[in-house]
This record gives sequence, structure tokens and C-alpha cells, in this order.
Amino acid sequence: MPIDIDWVKSVIEKVRQRGPKMPDAVWAQIEALLRGQFSRRQLSPMDLAKDAKRLIDAATPAPPSVADQQ
Repeated sequence: MPIDIDWVKSVIEKVRQRGPKMPDAVWAQIEALLRGQFSRRQLSPMDLAKDAKRLIDAATPAPPSVADQQ
């Protein structure tokens, strides 16, 4: 198993245990980014901002609907 795969999985597991609770889909997106485009090339600030927004949107719970509040 290549070293780069080991460190990605190791870091993600440590952060999952100690960090804020997030849906599994967010962790999958983070892992895909670390193994994919983040490791292949330098990204522009705009690309990083887009990725950050997608991760924030995925990690943010949906507001309760009106029906849930009644």
C-alpha cells in the first residue's frame, strides 16, 4: 500500500474521532479531494473556495421544515 494512501486514511480517522461530527458523505468527499485533485496539481484560490463551499454545504444540516416545527 503506497505511503500517500496510508497517511490520508490515518489522518481522516484521527480527525473523525476527535473533530466535529459530520456525515459520512463529507468524509468521503474530503478523502476523494485529498487523493484526487489536491494531489495532482496546484489549485487556484477560486477552485479551493468552490471545494470549501461544497464541503461546508454538505456538512451543514438542513434547517427544519415548517412541518417539523408544528
